[in-house]
Amino acid sequence: MRTELRSILINPYTGNRPDLRDGALVDPETRERFPVIGGIPIMLREQEVEGLNRLYQRRYDSLSPFYDFFMTTVARLLRADAVFGEITEAMDVRSGDRVLETSVGTGRQIKSIIDHGMAADQFVGLDISMGMLRKCQRNMRNWRHPLDLVQGNAEFLPFADDTFDVVLHIGGINFFNDKERAILEMVRVARPGARLYIGDETEKQLQEQPSLINRFYQKPDAGTYASPVDLVPDTMEKIDNRELWDGKMYLISFQKPA
Repeated sequence: MRTELRSILINPYTGNRPDLRDGALVDPETRERFPVIGGIPIMLREQEVEGLNRLYQRRYDSLSPFYDFFMTTVARLLRADAVFGEITEAMDVRSGDRVLETSVGTGRQIKSIIDHGMAADQFVGLDISMGMLRKCQRNMRNWRHPLDLVQGNAEFLPFADDTFDVVLHIGGINFFNDKERAILEMVRVARPGARLYIGDETEKQLQEQPSLINRFYQKPDAGTYASPVDLVPDTMEKIDNRELWDGKMYLISFQKPA
C-alpha cells in the first residue's frame, strides 16, 4: 500500500484517520483494525454488508475469475465494444487530477481513461468485492497502469472529505442498497470544483440483453433501471443527464461548487 493512498484513508464509520500498525490500519480512538491483504486495505465491516450489497458482493466474488472473458464475449454479441470509449469521451479528466472510481470492478473504465491519454496524477479504485479487486490488480500489472485499490462499501467511502478532483461510478448503482447515500458519499469526498459521473444500464439494455445475463441479477423493482438524477443534491452545478450506447446506458454528470 502506497503512502499516497494511506494519507487519504479514514475509518468510514468514525471518520478517524487510521495508523499503520503491524500490517493493519488501526483507528487510534476505537482500536478497530482494518487488515491490508496483498496491498489492498479492507476498509469495511463484513457484518454490516447486508441486503443487495451482500448478494452482489458474493456473486461478483464468484464471477471475478471469468468476468473479463464473459464481458468481452457479451460486448461482441451486443456490439458494445466502444461503450467504455463513449463514456470516457464524455468525461473531463486532467493532468494532475486525483481520480476515484467506486465499483471499479476489473478496471476496464480506468484503462479506457488512461488509453485516451487522460494522464491523471493518481487513480484510486474501490469495490465491495475482493475477487474483482484482485482481478483488477492483475489487470493493471499486465496493462502497466498504476492504480491504488481499496475494498469498501460505496455507501460508506473510506476517504477523507474533499479529496478527489474526479469521482466516477460506472455500473452497479442500480442495485445498491441506498443509491442516495452512495451519491452523497461521492459528493463528500470530491473537492470543491470536482467533476462527478454516475452511469449504469437502462431498462432498454435489460430488455435487449440475453436472458442468461438477467438471471445474474435480482428481479428489479419498478424504477431500478431509472437514472437517479433526482438524488443528486440541488446544490450541485452543471447537472446533465444523458443517454449513451443507443439509449442502453444513462450517464449523469455534475460539478461540486467551488
